[in-house]
Amino acid sequence: MTIDRRNFMIGTAAVAGVGLVSNLVPLRGAVAATTKAGTQAPGFYRTKVGAIKVTSLLDGGMSFDDSLILNTNQKDLSSAKTDSFLPAGNSFPGYVNGFVVNTGSKITLIDTGAAGMLQKLGQLLPYLPLGQLLSNLQAAGIQAEQVDEIILTHAHPDHTNGLLNTDGSRAFPKAPVRIAQEELAFWFDDTKMAAFPDKKQLFEIARKNLGPYKDSGQLQTYQANTDFGGGLSAVALHGHTPGHSGVRISDGKDQLLIWGDIVHVPALQFTHPQACIAFDTDSEPAKTTRAKIFDEASKDRIRVGGMHLVFPAIGHLSRRGEGYDFVPQMWETSI
Repeated sequence: MTIDRRNFMIGTAAVAGVGLVSNLVPLRGAVAATTKAGTQAPGFYRTKVGAIKVTSLLDGGMSFDDSLILNTNQKDLSSAKTDSFLPAGNSFPGYVNGFVVNTGSKITLIDTGAAGMLQKLGQLLPYLPLGQLLSNLQAAGIQAEQVDEIILTHAHPDHTNGLLNTDGSRAFPKAPVRIAQEELAFWFDDTKMAAFPDKKQLFEIARKNLGPYKDSGQLQTYQANTDFGGGLSAVALHGHTPGHSGVRISDGKDQLLIWGDIVHVPALQFTHPQACIAFDTDSEPAKTTRAKIFDEASKDRIRVGGMHLVFPAIGHLSRRGEGYDFVPQMWETSI
């Protein structure tokens, strides 16, 4: 799925153990059968923050058209693709992720993915289709009904579409859904919708996805620095949207900041933090927040996780000149 200015997350319906090889089965046939499947392994990855278990969940992939990237130039766009060994062209690959946190007494899902986002007809997708978060949650051993609470970083459809089943019913009929007060107020304000006519559809989708939970009494708001308990707390990261927030997971000296949409295009924005995305409600505070969080994460050596980082989407930042290097967390063989 390639996202461009006219095709940002619209619509609510998608368009179309290892064992020994027996000597009775030819190896050639076994390899061919595996290749025919054409599927990747389930997209989940486990790590720990102290004693807290955190699992990255892949929702799927897409691509971001170059036209969506602001405060940059063609030279930097081309160099970013070359330096990251990406094909030349007019877009960057993108990911959508979520995270589930198990404190031992509570299971918290952070964002719900992009289920049902419209895909262009006839396009061959080189990425895993969107909407895989719940199936990967199940593959990780957690059923939807086991989720005790949902925390939303913001109300964009690639973070909230998974709240609903294909028939429009609530996918989580019992879990409270928490969203920042400023975020909820913005998307349900008719005056704001009139002031942002180019984002009218985003207002409509936010209301569609959150409305059933609002009506059921499950929708709850939080403020900056709210302590959710169990080592989880809210972090105000406003700019991308008015109430855009992160979730800090802490146990002792160990911590992980789930930063939502601080970064959309990793191949470019780490080396050029001033680059913004057209989906920002206000680019200037988004840029300021990104600079602040990059500086904090690198200086304090805090692990970060992001909804649009390359899966499994956890790592560290280190300063490099005017920009940063993102250092992915090494694969842990045991946790």
